[in-house]
Amino acid sequence: MKEEQLFDPMIAYLKEEGYSILEQHRGYEHGTDIVATKDDYKFLLELKGDSAAYDVDFGTMIYQIMKKMQGLSSDKYGLVVSENYRKHAARCKFPLVKLKISVYIVNESGVELLF
Repeated sequence: MKEEQLFDPMIAYLKEEGYSILEQHRGYEHGTDIVATKDDYKFLLELKGDSAAYDVDFGTMIYQIMKKMQGLSSDKYGLVVSENYRKHAARCKFPLVKLKISVYIVNESGVELLF
């Protein structure tokens, strides 16, 4: 699944959950891929499509989201990937949960909150 294919299902999911979409940076645009808001906090999400190096790309997106974390902020953070990243996300579950970074899987069935 290409990164571009992750946007619409994730945005629809966020809207169903009561979020408003503030920003979308598709393709090679700079910035957080999706910024949503709800209840006076922002939800920053990085998306990553399929690649030849899933482990490297998963690590890259963790770095990308961690760079956006602010010390006293009440913002939320998430990673959005295809089904092909499931095992890589599972291997990183403990530190990601500790850092309060959610992981979402997008597949043919829709969007699944992995943790």
